[in-house]
Amino acid sequence: MLIRLLNPNDAASFQSLRLQALREAPTSFASSYEEEVDRSLNVIRSQLTTRDDRGVFGALDETRLVGIAGLGRENLRKLSHKAFLWGVYVAPDVRGSGISRRLIAVALDFAKSVPGITQVNLTANATSTAAINVYASLGFQQFGMERHSLMVSGDAYDELHMSLRLSE
Repeated sequence: MLIRLLNPNDAASFQSLRLQALREAPTSFASSYEEEVDRSLNVIRSQLTTRDDRGVFGALDETRLVGIAGLGRENLRKLSHKAFLWGVYVAPDVRGSGISRRLIAVALDFAKSVPGITQVNLTANATSTAAINVYASLGFQQFGMERHSLMVSGDAYDELHMSLRLSE
């Protein structure tokens, strides 16, 4: 299993897996399938252009993209010591093999390499026990819960807020 930064050439594979994630697990993402299905490949290519302080990571099984995770530094100066982990997803047929843990670990190594980033935050659906356990195993700690954070098909879902300090 190869884990690497995705680039603009990966746009079609990324879009396909991202849309699969949004269809399969709509309560795990703030964005929806309907909001992303018509995004152009040019927009996605731009999103996959690695910058010094943000990138999208992919897990490839041979040539097939089977997992994704994004990490980006906060934009505002007073928040720029923080990064946000987003969009973590692994295809159902390869779950349970440690891919999400490896993807997140690579994203965290990337965050550690960026001068000034001292903290990584994330949110997770409060009922996503497997995901929360992976995050906790990597050192993330819960610092809050937002009740009714997401509304999906008229139902409310709570989200946990978790954080990992990269340096003390």
